[in-house]
Amino acid sequence: MPSYLLKGGVVATFTKDNKPVAFSADILVEGSVISNIGEGLTAPSGVEVIDCTERWICPGMIDTHRHVWMAVLKGYPQCDWLLSEYLVKSTLVLQAHITPDEVHIGQLAGCLDALHSGVTTILDHFHAANTPDHAEAALEATVQSGARVILCPGRQSPATRTLPSPEYGIEEETLKWQLEKLQEWGSRNGGPRILIYRDGGLLGPDVVFSHCNELYDHTAPDDEMWAAMKEHNCAIASTPEDELGMAHGNPPAFEAVERGIKCGLGVDCASINSGDLFTQMRFALQFYRGRQHERVDRDKKTPPQHNKYNAADAFRLATLGGAEAINMSHLIGTVEVGKKADLVIFDTTSANLAGISNPFQGVVFHASNADVETVLVDGEVVKRDGKLTKVQWGPVAKELREKADRIRERHPESSLEALWAEYYTKFGGPLWT
Repeated sequence: MPSYLLKGGVVATFTKDNKPVAFSADILVEGSVISNIGEGLTAPSGVEVIDCTERWICPGMIDTHRHVWMAVLKGYPQCDWLLSEYLVKSTLVLQAHITPDEVHIGQLAGCLDALHSGVTTILDHFHAANTPDHAEAALEATVQSGARVILCPGRQSPATRTLPSPEYGIEEETLKWQLEKLQEWGSRNGGPRILIYRDGGLLGPDVVFSHCNELYDHTAPDDEMWAAMKEHNCAIASTPEDELGMAHGNPPAFEAVERGIKCGLGVDCASINSGDLFTQMRFALQFYRGRQHERVDRDKKTPPQHNKYNAADAFRLATLGGAEAINMSHLIGTVEVGKKADLVIFDTTSANLAGISNPFQGVVFHASNADVETVLVDGEVVKRDGKLTKVQWGPVAKELREKADRIRERHPESSLEALWAEYYTKFGGPLWT
C-alpha cells in the first residue's frame, strides 16, 4: 500500500484534551495509519510527497445519519416535501419498488458524493434492503467506492399496500432473510421512545438515536430522557437541515453538547440534501444561536458579550463528535499519530478560502466541496486535485441519470401527488406519531 508525506500544511484538529488547535506540520502516512506528525519531516524511500503549502489538513468528516442509496431519487422534489409526505411518497412507494441495480448506482453515487465533500465515514441507514439482491448491491457499491461505511440495514419489509391503510405483507419472510444476511456479512470479517428502550434494557453506548427532536423542549436539568441518554452513554445523530425543513422538529445538537451527550451530524436523505456536512454544521450552529438570541430578547435579558458556541464547536460535531457517536474516536475523528489516515486537504487559495487565517471558521462558514482538494480514507487517496480517483465519476453520472429517469417514468410525480392527496384527505398530516 502506498505511503505519503503531506508536506508543509496547517493541521486543524481537536486534541486529546478536547481543544481545537491549528499548527504547521508535516504528516507521514504509512499504510493506513498516521505514523508521524511534525515540522521538517523527511520522506523515507518510496514515499510520495504531497505538497500541502497553503493547505489545511483536517480529519475526515463523519456522517452519523445518511440514507446513501437515495442519491438515485434526487430527481424528485423531495427537498420541498414534508416528513409525512415523504414517508407516503418515498418510503411506501419509491423505496418499495426500487430495483437492485437502481440501489447499486444510488449507493455508489451517494458514497462518491460524500467523499467529494470530505466526508470519509458514514453511518449508513440502509432502508432499501427489500431482498437479498438489494442488500448485496448496496454492499458491493459501498466497497467499490472506497468510503468508510458502517452499513446498517433497516429491518423492515417493503410496503405491499398503501391504501386504505399501509400493509407489510411479507414481514416474516423479510425478517428471516435479513437476519441470515446479517449473520453472513458478520462472518466475512468486514464490517417518550428513549424511556421505552431504557425500560426494555436496550440502551447502551452502541445506540445512536436519530434526530431526537422531542428532546429539544425538554429543558429541565434533571429531565428523565436526557438523564437516560447520559447514564447509558447513548448518542444522537442530528440532521438539522431537513429536521427544520420537513417538520421533524427542532435540532437538539447543541443541547446534547451542553449536557455532555455524544452527538454527531448527518445529511439524512441523499435525495433531499447535499452530500456535505458544511451545510449541517452551519444549520446546527446558527439555529442554536438564533434561538438563544430569541430567548434573550423575549425574556429581556442582558445580551451576551459573545456567542456561547463558535465555529470550532460545529467543526467538532462533524469530526470528533461523530467519531464519539459511533464509538470510533480511538481510530478516527482527529489528526493524531496512530490513528487512521482519514484526512481532508483544503486549498486555501480558492475563491472561498483565500484570506482566511482561522481554519475552523473557514471550514465551517466558507468552505464547499470545491475547496476539498485531496481526500484520504484509510491511507488511500480517493480524491486528488479536485477529482475522484478510485471510481471515475463520468460513467457513474451517466448511469445515475439513466436510472433516475427510469424511476420517474415508472412513478411520475403526478401519481405520487395524487396518492398523497388521497392519503392526506383520509388520514391528515402525520403518518404516525
